[in-house]
Amino acid sequence: MHTKLDIRASSSDHGLVDRRRKHIACCATHVFVKNGYERATVDELAHACSMSKGNLYNYVGSKEDILYLAIDRGLSRLAETIEGLRDRLSNVAPADALREFMKTYYELIGEDPDFTLFTYQETKNLDAKARRRVLESAARDVAACEGLLRRGVEVGEFHIGNITLMAHDIVVSGHMWAVRQWFLRSQCTLEEYTREKTESILKAILAEARGAMEVGKV
Repeated sequence: MHTKLDIRASSSDHGLVDRRRKHIACCATHVFVKNGYERATVDELAHACSMSKGNLYNYVGSKEDILYLAIDRGLSRLAETIEGLRDRLSNVAPADALREFMKTYYELIGEDPDFTLFTYQETKNLDAKARRRVLESAARDVAACEGLLRRGVEVGEFHIGNITLMAHDIVVSGHMWAVRQWFLRSQCTLEEYTREKTESILKAILAEARGAMEVGKV
């Protein structure tokens, strides 16, 4: 995901602007998660960044810009990890690759579940162009999982009717740890949750398991 949305900056030093915006995004995320976008004030955001309001506006044009930068920062981190994971798993057997994908993705969600919940709640406050970029980034996570599943189908290891739908199910199940953490944490650990979800998915899509189930129905 790229932070190129015509965000106004007073400085012509692009390196400085990029560094300051990363700092602003990091600090602002904590304020937004704690107070929510609507209640968070620019004064609070500036204070969290150890900047004056005037200095803050050297690098952004509005509170909405800061919200976008905060969401972009988290999604970019996810995207970079998924991209590296996809390359690393390209020659791994599909079932093992899926286990590793889900383990890594769910651990990323578990490291900062409040960010995932915050993104779900606050993306609506972005303008249409920024919102579209957020959705495109989310779609890339699904596409990475979809590619892994498709490879499993092509080599005959997986049997899946709708690959895209299954990829969405896997990714959203990871998000669910953050969205429903208030309940799930009382039932299991993230490791247990991941293992349960992974084995449930594999049981449903492994060609051998599917064939055995079909034989049992006859």
